[in-house]
Amino acid sequence: MVIGTTIFYLDGNAYHSPTFSRGGLAATFSVDVTHLSLGAGVGLGIEVQHRNDEDTTWSSAGTFSSITSVDTYSKDISGLKENVRFVYTFQGGTPTALEAAHFLMMAPSWRPY
Repeated sequence: MVIGTTIFYLDGNAYHSPTFSRGGLAATFSVDVTHLSLGAGVGLGIEVQHRNDEDTTWSSAGTFSSITSVDTYSKDISGLKENVRFVYTFQGGTPTALEAAHFLMMAPSWRPY
């Protein structure tokens, strides 16, 4: 069994995670990147987006620093709205169809604020 998510650059469009409800007003989000295939100057971008039920558009709650190596990364974000999702992109440099990443998004560590 393979655990985690694998994404490829393909046509350059962003990947979106399923939407989930927040568990607190703030959280630490962590990702364990286990495999990367990146061109020169290209990084994996992970953005945390949020919105309330009545909102019609998503807004950025925070962004991980560009990921360029296999490791575990964390991002602390506060002031979260009701619904949360992740957006994954390949950014920088000149991405080709060879970019790929395999990672495991950990369960958020929620807190009141």
